[in-house]
Amino acid sequence: MIGKHSFKGMCRSLGKDPLYIRNLQRGLALPIPATGEGYPEGYLRFLDKVIALRTFSVPQARIVELLESEKKILKLLHVDSFSNSKTWYMDLCCLPGQTGYCLLLTGYDMGFPLASHDTGEIQHHLNFNSQTPELFSGSEMGEDVRDVLRAYLDQLEKIKATVEKEKAVLENALDWVTHFAWRE
Repeated sequence: MIGKHSFKGMCRSLGKDPLYIRNLQRGLALPIPATGEGYPEGYLRFLDKVIALRTFSVPQARIVELLESEKKILKLLHVDSFSNSKTWYMDLCCLPGQTGYCLLLTGYDMGFPLASHDTGEIQHHLNFNSQTPELFSGSEMGEDVRDVLRAYLDQLEKIKATVEKEKAVLENALDWVTHFAWRE
């Protein structure tokens, strides 16, 4: 199980009890590896981000929405064609050498500033998948990665606003706990 984590080990690394992690997995409809298969490093990094967002009181429904948008962007860019893994979108969470232009949850490096999605830098027509293609491509059916990216950026702004609002509350709580004299 090199590079893989057991469920208990993952919970320990994330600092959360198994029930909390299981509820996140269910709520986000995440794939759960078979017993003994282990969790890849990207899965742990992904959950770490989700836990951070939940700590900032970002509603789980908003996280699910953002995740679905990221997966849609990645599918429209045919990133899913690089792997047959059920966790393909989480496997990107720990890739080295990223430019900093990454999607929030999956960590996929877009290679360009996300706000520049109208400049034509997106090469959505590349597909490395050897599977049988759909009858019509997403763009032929009216899906445009630039539109999905615009909606994603709107979702991201809402999450950013929630995080900024909660940041002061968490800072106050951390300040309080460092000055509180714990009695035994």
